[in-house]
Amino acid sequence: MTEARTVYISNDKDINNHTIDIPNDDLDFLGLKIGGTATFIFGTKEVICTISSSRKSGEWVFSKLAWDTLAIPFAMKITSIRGQDGKIHLGPIIGIFTAGFTGSPLRPVGERSFLFAKYIHAAKTRGGLAFIFGSHHIHWEEGLIEGYTFTDNGWVELKIPIPNVIYDRLPNRRTESHPDYSKVRERLQEEYEIPWFNPGFFDKWHIYQQLIDIPIANKYLPKTIASPTEGEIKDFVHQYGHVYIKPKNGSLGLGIHQVIYHEEEGFYYCRFRDQWRNRLRRYGSLSRLLRTQFPSGFDALVVQEGISLIKYQNNPIDFRVHTNKDINGFWKVSAIAAKVAGSGSVTTHVKSGGHVKSASEIWADLSLEKTLLHQLKESAITLSRAIDATTGGDVGEIGFDLGVDSESKIWMFEANSKPGRTIFSNPKLKHDDLLTRRLPMDYAFYLYRTTLEGVLDGQESVI
Repeated sequence: MTEARTVYISNDKDINNHTIDIPNDDLDFLGLKIGGTATFIFGTKEVICTISSSRKSGEWVFSKLAWDTLAIPFAMKITSIRGQDGKIHLGPIIGIFTAGFTGSPLRPVGERSFLFAKYIHAAKTRGGLAFIFGSHHIHWEEGLIEGYTFTDNGWVELKIPIPNVIYDRLPNRRTESHPDYSKVRERLQEEYEIPWFNPGFFDKWHIYQQLIDIPIANKYLPKTIASPTEGEIKDFVHQYGHVYIKPKNGSLGLGIHQVIYHEEEGFYYCRFRDQWRNRLRRYGSLSRLLRTQFPSGFDALVVQEGISLIKYQNNPIDFRVHTNKDINGFWKVSAIAAKVAGSGSVTTHVKSGGHVKSASEIWADLSLEKTLLHQLKESAITLSRAIDATTGGDVGEIGFDLGVDSESKIWMFEANSKPGRTIFSNPKLKHDDLLTRRLPMDYAFYLYRTTLEGVLDGQESVI
């Protein structure tokens, strides 16, 4: 079994050869001998060093030439793993791939800089080095990337080897659809065989199709039709009393309409949000409602049966449940919160007037059964596994919008591969906030470890 330990690495600028000083206890741990040699790997760079004993306890001191060959940006604590082949791996280097760089060293990606700094800190705490970069930062001919990392002195630019693992944090679908980004992903995965997790935003209809034939998952799905005809929408409205019509690839609740049929009045109502406020319109006929509200037709839309959700203070609520893979590659629930719809809102999104309550608050206020909370978490894990098993690439996190109806049945409305973080504005979700920032870095360590197992003749590394 391959062991690991976190070490502090630095360099001696006065020595210009391929050597390294390592403390005696680490030499014994690694099975190395003074005067012998070993290969050291940092990202995609490697160098063979002659080994000598260090007088500095707990510190590995590379010569300047070896340090520069590995392109180590600065002294740091890092995890070291030795395989049976004698190679010492320093890492992981975790690249966070994103876009929207501002050019400012103070906030390199604007408002998102604060979140990324927390990811980087989580990686550092575990013994890794994380940084952010975009497609324009890669120097293919050198095997290096110019990016940004966060230190005790704030954001700093660095030039670093191509990383061991990449966490996809592209900000939106429009950016993701740009051909430059898919070319970068393909090249890094094919030429360097780098694990790349959370690639791609989910398509609502594709997720539905993935799950509908899986018995343990499809019981959570409201009946849904993509690109419906006007006749199919009419059948849905009259069958269920109210339905939701939403974009196939929407996010943040944008473009969602609720269509309600009031049988006693004989009128149809459409609830939606325009650019400024929540709206409710009444129509004498469904055909007129559909022509007015959806002048471009229904090709890019889905229609979904309406679910009568449990309510808090007379407003519907649903639940945002985050799931993440952990250090061992297993799914776990990392956050759960209730989202309460605003007055007159078609969704529970905060921008539409909704607000967030912790699960404990809602369970206490509504006197819900504890078993229901357990069922909600179990359903999120079941759905995570099902989506993971039917989706290409490495999925590391999912944000679910789940509902509970008046009969305590659980429904899945949305699954997001890059879930928003609005719920963490509630201070009672501080622990969940920390967990959802730490677990992606934990999963990056897992991918790094499993990659090394192949590199190191199948030897298991322990991190």
